[in-house]
Amino acid sequence: MRQGIQLRKVQLTGGSTYIISLPKEWASDVGIKPGDYIQVIPQPDQTLLLVPGEKVEERSEALIDAISAKSPEEVVREFIACYLTGYDVIKLKFGKKVDEYKACLKDVMRSKLIGLETIEESTNQMVVRCFLGYMDFPIKDALKRIHSMTLSMCIDAIRSLKNRDKSLAKDVIQRDDEIDRLYLFVVRGLKLAVENRIVMKEMGLMNPRECLGYRLIVKSIERIADHAARIADIILSLNLSKINSNLLKDISSVAERSYAIYQEAINSLYKLDIKQANDSIMKVKELTGMEENLAERIFKLRLDVETITGLRLILESLRRIAEYAADIAEIVINLAIKPAC
Repeated sequence: MRQGIQLRKVQLTGGSTYIISLPKEWASDVGIKPGDYIQVIPQPDQTLLLVPGEKVEERSEALIDAISAKSPEEVVREFIACYLTGYDVIKLKFGKKVDEYKACLKDVMRSKLIGLETIEESTNQMVVRCFLGYMDFPIKDALKRIHSMTLSMCIDAIRSLKNRDKSLAKDVIQRDDEIDRLYLFVVRGLKLAVENRIVMKEMGLMNPRECLGYRLIVKSIERIADHAARIADIILSLNLSKINSNLLKDISSVAERSYAIYQEAINSLYKLDIKQANDSIMKVKELTGMEENLAERIFKLRLDVETITGLRLILESLRRIAEYAADIAEIVINLAIKPAC
């Protein structure tokens, strides 16, 4: 229950201890009783965080009633929502088509989510628990991992085009699932951090504003990975023998410029460097000009419609990667500016 601001008078007891009383309504809402302990945690902004002691280690549980669900996808969406919300244990009850629902959920757990294991299973029920904590895999480490894998996907996508290597393109597409797993894990952690300052502090984050910034950044990185996978998917549909080496070289040049902007934006994040962030933003306009000029040249070549369309879409994805990098850089500038007090 949200309550208004209350003034409490500070009193001195025992000659050396300051005390204030707690609002009774708040104490009742959070289940505090006489004799209970409360954690008092100083915050960087000079405020105090009060946390009921017995609540800290409590394991949160969610129940999904899949009996009335119309499709496995409906259950999966609710399951992922519970995961992102931060529940430690998710219980599911099934009705008809139990095997179909369970198979779909297990596939999602394996391909899209990190740290989940089935701890109980019966004919009409399944209990899943998240075992991976944020101290085992800190958010900032996960973010660096996502960036490293995404950059690798981007580089290999264009390498597969330049070398006419469709097996490498297939490998790039497969890596996108791992990006999704890490992305959802980070989002889960940031949601928990916003709602719990203890979790936030354990993650090495300072305030909700920083959590929001990282949330937007990791989303942009996930989108960049999607575009790398999209490029690889288009390459699989093209007859690469029809494309001359000079054109592939020109496309690779645009790609290298796009990836350099992305790398520069991420480097500015690590250092919270406003100048570097601004530099990466300014370079997007130049890249857009390169992309448009090359697209015009492609339209003038004697290529079939499918090849022209595919190459145009690849260039569009390279431009979008640079634009998402600019989004990251803008967030870096916001994070680098100290909040007004």
